[in-house]
Amino acid sequence: MRSFISMDITSKELLDKIRAFQTNLEYTACPMKIVERENLHLTLKFLGDIGETTYNRVAESLSQTLSDYHSFEVTLKGTGFFPNISDLRVVWIGMHAPEIVYIQREIDDTLKTLGFKEDRKFVPHLTVSRIKSSLNKKSLLNLLDTHREHEFGSELITKINFKKSTLTPHGPIYETLKEFKLKSV
Repeated sequence: MRSFISMDITSKELLDKIRAFQTNLEYTACPMKIVERENLHLTLKFLGDIGETTYNRVAESLSQTLSDYHSFEVTLKGTGFFPNISDLRVVWIGMHAPEIVYIQREIDDTLKTLGFKEDRKFVPHLTVSRIKSSLNKKSLLNLLDTHREHEFGSELITKINFKKSTLTPHGPIYETLKEFKLKSV
C-alpha cells in the first residue's frame, strides 16, 4: 500500500478560509487541480509502497517515538510555490510551529532505522493546488504575492496520522490507518 505520515487540517473555519483562497486561485488563468478539502494535510514523511509487515513495524516505532509529544498550535500563514518560478507545479500555504520541525525530525530519525531515507529538505506546507500548466502564470503569481504574508488562522494539532493513499483517475483517496494521539496541553 502507498502510505505516508501526516498532520491533517480539520478546523471548519480554517478549511473555509483555505477554500476561499482556492477559489481565488481558480479565477487565475493558470490551469490547475485544487486539492480537495478532505485531502488537505502536511506530509511529515512519505513512505511509498509498503507491505503489512513494514506497516506494523513503522506503526510500532512511531507509537513509541510520538508518545512524549504534546498537542500544539500550528499557524497557517503565507503562500508560495514549488519547485521554482519557471516550472510551477504546486501552490502551498505555509505551516508554522517549532514543534512541526521537531516531530518531523524525530519521525525521520526513527524511520531511518527501518530503511526509509529522505534527501529533500523539509518545508512545512499545505499543498492547496497542483498546476497543470504554468503558461499563464502572471495572475497566479500576483495572487500569491498579495498573500505572501497573509495569515489564514491557527489550529490545535492533537494527533499525527498514518495514512494510506489509493490513486484513482479522479485523484487520490486517503484513509487513516492509525492515529498517534498527542498528549493534552
